[in-house]
Amino acid sequence: MSAFYKLRMVAFFAAVLILAGAGAEAQGSFGLLVTSSASSILVSNSLTYTITVTNLVGVLSDTVVSNTLTTSAQFVAASPSLTGASVGTVTNFNNVTVFHLGGSIFGDISQMSLTVRPTAVGSITNFVFVSVPSIFVTNTATTNLVSQVTNTIPPQADLGVAISVPATAVIVNDLMAYGVSVTNSGPSSASGVMLTNTLPPGVILKGSYTVISNNIVFNLGTLKSGGSTNFQFNLQPTNAGVLNFFAAVGGLGVTDTNTANNTASNSISVIVYLPGDLVAVTNSAQNVNPQNGLIEQSILLSNVGTNEVAAVRIVVTGLTNRLFNAIGTNNGSPFVVYTAPLLVPLATNTSVTLLLQYAPRKNFPFTNSQLHAFAVPPPDLTPPAALTAGTNIAYARLVMTNGTPLLEFRATLGRTYTVVYSDNALFVNAKIAPPSVVAPANVVQWIDYGPPTTESSSAPRFYRVYLNP
Repeated sequence: MSAFYKLRMVAFFAAVLILAGAGAEAQGSFGLLVTSSASSILVSNSLTYTITVTNLVGVLSDTVVSNTLTTSAQFVAASPSLTGASVGTVTNFNNVTVFHLGGSIFGDISQMSLTVRPTAVGSITNFVFVSVPSIFVTNTATTNLVSQVTNTIPPQADLGVAISVPATAVIVNDLMAYGVSVTNSGPSSASGVMLTNTLPPGVILKGSYTVISNNIVFNLGTLKSGGSTNFQFNLQPTNAGVLNFFAAVGGLGVTDTNTANNTASNSISVIVYLPGDLVAVTNSAQNVNPQNGLIEQSILLSNVGTNEVAAVRIVVTGLTNRLFNAIGTNNGSPFVVYTAPLLVPLATNTSVTLLLQYAPRKNFPFTNSQLHAFAVPPPDLTPPAALTAGTNIAYARLVMTNGTPLLEFRATLGRTYTVVYSDNALFVNAKIAPPSVVAPANVVQWIDYGPPTTESSSAPRFYRVYLNP
């Protein structure tokens, strides 16, 4: 029987801060990502490693990448840096291959390849070492890829990973969430599935995770054919700029029929508040609404600046009660967002009334100094494509005595529902009414109070209610 190699392909990305001494190079850091061309191969077949080094911050005069393999892997070929500030060089001696990347600046990405041929049954360890040859810079980045040997034909599977990021703008110090999903398209189950999720620099990770060199590694065990696993990570970005996300997946003892989807990347821009001079003050007392059991208070939002604005965020600080209709938090303080109607921005010297809702049902001290208004880009309130064909939750529409629409629908305790509204029965230009509703019981009553949840409008209004995944 022919001998097969069983490859454990786990792509580790290591980011390490490079400190510079007085009068030396500027501070810098680099990232390291190593992947292989196949998850199992025959003895004497070729295996190619792809090595990616990213200069994330600073100016570097040279970067050296040393690739050391066990003696059972015979050198075939190597290609120097494919991108970057300068053309790299490569040398090989026995089982050690050295790449000199030359000078680089922030954002430069250098990619190298190394092809080897296993000569015997056993294990292959590929050790990659990155350093900067400077008397002032001594920090390094390292990672391993280990290949195990089997004489049994491994099962075939298609492991994939994807990253989803927020569709709306993220402001510095917002609590934001992004998702990582792992799938197995089969045809066989995959065992020993490992996920490496790499965090960008300049963020605070929320939750209990073990982070090593900006990496969170998960052992997912066995993933059946057609199965998937989803993760959500909450971050607080501390600086404006682009956040780059990376993830890699691999399986032990499985032939991956499509390695193109074993790694994924995505990015999002973190911005600061937009220019604008806005003021928010209370214009009503705190009143208990017996219909929903919440404390409600209206505020007056005014544009006292010289520029019209399309959307405004009102951050409420120092709360003792929960802001029930908040759609997010910034540095721990909840906020609502007022979105002006299409083509009707909030002009200078104009005002709009918004409703804030609080829980629990207990009045509390509150001053106008706790209201902070900022201009922001308009959020994307377009419903996903799956929410445009029709509602999947039947509801009864009731109209209260003051003319305010009320929707009542059956629900599952703890599940989340989204309300979509439109001014036409075909739901052209429909919008989501944030925040989503978490069912507190088996029946939910949702009231359309207008801003900030929905736009002010005297036109007829149509609704749909969706059960979220």
